[in-house]
Amino acid sequence: MSGMKFRRTCSSCNATFFSPDRKASLCLKCSKKRVVKHIPAPAPAEYKQPVQAVRVAPRGNFPRSAPAAAQPRREKTARSPKTAALTPELRDKIIECYENSYTDKNLKIKDIHGEIAEKLWVKRKLVADVLRELNQTRVEFTNELKARAIEMYKRFVENGHRPDGGRRKAISVAFGVPYKQVMNAIREWSLSQYEKSPTPTPSRQQLFEIEKTYWSELEKSRYGLIEMPDRIAEQLGYVTRWQVLRWLDVLHDDERAFVSVSDPSPELQERILEEYQKYLDAPAPPEHGLHITIANNIGKVSPRQVHKILQIHRHKRRASYPHI
Repeated sequence: MSGMKFRRTCSSCNATFFSPDRKASLCLKCSKKRVVKHIPAPAPAEYKQPVQAVRVAPRGNFPRSAPAAAQPRREKTARSPKTAALTPELRDKIIECYENSYTDKNLKIKDIHGEIAEKLWVKRKLVADVLRELNQTRVEFTNELKARAIEMYKRFVENGHRPDGGRRKAISVAFGVPYKQVMNAIREWSLSQYEKSPTPTPSRQQLFEIEKTYWSELEKSRYGLIEMPDRIAEQLGYVTRWQVLRWLDVLHDDERAFVSVSDPSPELQERILEEYQKYLDAPAPPEHGLHITIANNIGKVSPRQVHKILQIHRHKRRASYPHI
């Protein structure tokens, strides 16, 4: 009976087939399509006894650190509202800010208003009103006005006059011309005067000789203060009148710049003037600057204090000169 086969009908394709298994339900062809690979089940994991943590020290009541104190929150200080009242001082600040920072910038006028308002913390309308009034009162800086402005600047230098806010600022206000235009016009004219000189850039020795000659002429009292620069330029031969004027103007600096500098004792002031006279009697300037040299020689004053005493001395001598 081992070779006996049974006639079966395939439950999938209804084909008749013979199989030794009387319960077979699939023919050979269909049974091949339904072969399922046997995937072995994973081996059961080996059971492990949980390991208890080993105590290395007996349990104790250790003090717990106190929680960190909460940092106090910084309260933002409320900023004061923008200024809405226009004062003369505020008007000057707006004009100064505009002329120093925005006259040569290619920005929209509303952007300029906004930036100035933020810088000075004022209402935009205040800035707009001031600049509108300023631009309406501005006049064209013609060649005639330039000549008048330069003439005023020359008189300031000749007389040693320094208005509050500076010479160029005073000229700008007097002629209603923007400050930077005045500044550029004076710079161009001044450079043209230096170019006319046989020595456009005098050396330190030459500037020292101008100073020595100036003090010599003060002692001789031969010329007026207005005429003296011409005579000094003629004597030296390598500088122009304007170069002499400008160097003397530097020597007679603005005394208001030394208000915060303390005065040395009267004895030290005398020593400073003695050292200055030695400087004028010497054939050449010292290796280092005048103020530093005198301060080092005396040892008890600063170069700034030396500068202040020399400024006072020069201004007093000029004011007491008999010829104008």
